[in-house]
Amino acid sequence: MRTTGDIQTAIQGDRRAGRAGWLSATALALALIQTQPVLAQEGAAQDDPAAVAQTEQTYSFDISSQPLPQALAEVSAVTGLQILYSEATAGEHIAPALSGSFTAEQALDRLVAGSGFQYRYTGANAVTLTSAITNNGEEQFQLEPITVLGTRRADVPLSNVPSSITIVEREEIQKELATASRLQDVIARRVPGFNPTSDGVRQIRGRTAQVFINGVPTNEQLRASSGSDLNRVSPDQLAGIEVARGANAAFGFGSPGGIIALRTPRAESEELTLRTVVRESFNPHRIGGSHRTSLYQSVSQIVGDFDFQLGGSIAYDGAEYAPDGDLALGFDGISGLGNAKETVGNLDGSFGLDLADFGRLRLTGTFQHVDFLEDYRIEPGVYRETFGSQSEEPRGDQSFRQSYTLNLSYENEDVLGQSVRLEAFTSKSEIEDFRTFGGPVIRDEQMNDYYGLRSAVTTPLDFVTDGLGFVMDGTAITYGVDFLRNRFYRPRFDDDTDTLFDFISPDVTLDSLAPYAQLDVSIGDFQLTGGLRHERYSGEVETAVGPGGIVGGDIRSFNLTLYNAGLVYFLDDNVDLYATFSQGAEISQLGRAARSAATADQVDPQPAKSNQYEIGVRGDWDSLRVGLAGFYTESDLLSALRCDGFNPCTPLREPREFWGVEASADWRIATQWGVGGVLTWQEGVRETESGDVRRIGSREVPPVLVTAYLDYDPFPWWRNTLQLNYRGKRDPFGDSTASREGRVDDLLLVNLAASFDVGPGALQLGVENLLNTEYTSIPAEGNNNGFLWIPDEGARVSLSYSMEW
Repeated sequence: MRTTGDIQTAIQGDRRAGRAGWLSATALALALIQTQPVLAQEGAAQDDPAAVAQTEQTYSFDISSQPLPQALAEVSAVTGLQILYSEATAGEHIAPALSGSFTAEQALDRLVAGSGFQYRYTGANAVTLTSAITNNGEEQFQLEPITVLGTRRADVPLSNVPSSITIVEREEIQKELATASRLQDVIARRVPGFNPTSDGVRQIRGRTAQVFINGVPTNEQLRASSGSDLNRVSPDQLAGIEVARGANAAFGFGSPGGIIALRTPRAESEELTLRTVVRESFNPHRIGGSHRTSLYQSVSQIVGDFDFQLGGSIAYDGAEYAPDGDLALGFDGISGLGNAKETVGNLDGSFGLDLADFGRLRLTGTFQHVDFLEDYRIEPGVYRETFGSQSEEPRGDQSFRQSYTLNLSYENEDVLGQSVRLEAFTSKSEIEDFRTFGGPVIRDEQMNDYYGLRSAVTTPLDFVTDGLGFVMDGTAITYGVDFLRNRFYRPRFDDDTDTLFDFISPDVTLDSLAPYAQLDVSIGDFQLTGGLRHERYSGEVETAVGPGGIVGGDIRSFNLTLYNAGLVYFLDDNVDLYATFSQGAEISQLGRAARSAATADQVDPQPAKSNQYEIGVRGDWDSLRVGLAGFYTESDLLSALRCDGFNPCTPLREPREFWGVEASADWRIATQWGVGGVLTWQEGVRETESGDVRRIGSREVPPVLVTAYLDYDPFPWWRNTLQLNYRGKRDPFGDSTASREGRVDDLLLVNLAASFDVGPGALQLGVENLLNTEYTSIPAEGNNNGFLWIPDEGARVSLSYSMEW
């Protein structure tokens, strides 16, 4: 297997600022990090434990002299090494011919000799190619910069970003899929601070996160209702996931909790490359009806100045079953909670054109169609006494969800000395859902559309600092103007008579126009950032006649200015400290507010603005990466609504505070062994209108969450992972019977996976919930009622085979 593309030097450290406790924890972690031996090596990492594995085996090579990327691809095909490098720079070097028997390390040494590159082992079977720069006669690694979505700049290394960003590469996604049923499970195990429990609204650090697919927003902000945003692509389609945790003033409205960016692949080789992934999984205690089967196929190639990637998948998604064989709570792709059987089709595409000195064009797109075959209506149980059940509700091929995203981007790194990026994008999601609700057949239609333009111009300011007598390489200002239109519409019809039944949401449109500026300043071992974003919002509601109707017109407009400032201090080559202040905002659900209003001017879009603080430390050595962060956020206005059934819904004025600690570590102990994991601890309080201060429920503030793993690779072709998923107990409410104030019990789940190199690809086996443990989800326990009191899924066995050819 070979892996190419931009080097993702993601330090998966986690960070945040909060209350008393996390400050001392951060200081302690710094002290511990400083005591770690310097594991980084210069040169070819000959003493790295992972390298030792490669020295134990020789391979037969017959490689002609050719561009370095193609030579590395042949080494990868022969040895099974995953080799990461930058195509744009590595492609300029012609590697020498290589013929004979060599170890993988000897082959790499010969190919990169004289290229200006060196390599280091970043895992037992993974190598990263990096630039070797001479400084005072000593060669050292320079980690190549990557594009960080949250910064709006295209040349910022993650080490310069004063906030928590986690990047999950395709290899890590594929590894997790051996024991993860859903993409949100992959993110929950890899990203501290992510809350997997609140379906319909993605949350990080207690606040809403914005979901992007190739830079295109997809979540429902005007009336969050489905939780389908992370499921509009297949995990096999993804080249990577970037999660920026905490408010992001560079993108502004809609992302007070952060950004979850899903990225599909692009072509990486001048050779025609096909990638095939076949998956099957089932519940061994209820094989019938639990099958999930999928096939993904892609083709890609770089042809001169043009590159293309086309991929597609088809899948059947069976039902989920509890350990006792009854239907589990499961996941319904329309409402987010419930169980369903469905067929899913996906397409993804990326087309790029290099215009030489005139820049680059790229068009990316995704398409998905889901047919819901069967649904299961929840019959409530008795909370903590008797489990509920689910009754079958056939749907045929009537109910479906269909969505697409498109993004056309233009980049030029030198327009009169400035870097320019322009984007035009759109996305659409449409749902048609048929339900009986105990009476007539109701056709529920949902439409969520985005249209937008995004710009970023980066102007270097080194000449200014040089004129003042300072040397501050990398100092620059990034600025631009963004436009976004979001439309949401959800009527319901009596399908028998085709007449309007009511509105879940009338036709609502919200427009935003936002200029912004972000300054980056480098001073010695310090990196400072700061910026602001001013947003202007306006919108309208279309007249809707019938039950739940509204007299249309303009809704109230508003302005919003968000600020951010951050500092990174590079303690040494391996450790950096950072602190940041940022502001985020979200508005109350306009679709729901419009449903209860008689006229458009009664709809109040007043934004909920939050102040967020974070400090953290992160360390990166060749075989060890660690990170620790503490966070604290506060807001005076909640984005939820108060609806009394007689008057228009209004924003709920409820001050809230969240704080917590997040940690991550990955350590390759030796050739065959590796350990690591992530930890999230959060807490929060709210002030009621009567002035009482109460803890926040567990659907928004989950208990302690820990994922720990142990890797054992007995041979380069055989890899094993034991994973433990633990949640702590949370019971801050005592005997409260109030909604969302239930007790959450502690839980430990065990997952086991193995991967084998077989033929031209990799065979992967896995068992999720290995011990078939019976448990209920955090929403089921935290709700404090019997509606969701149904067990989650028991054991699930998975089998997959993937190859490039």
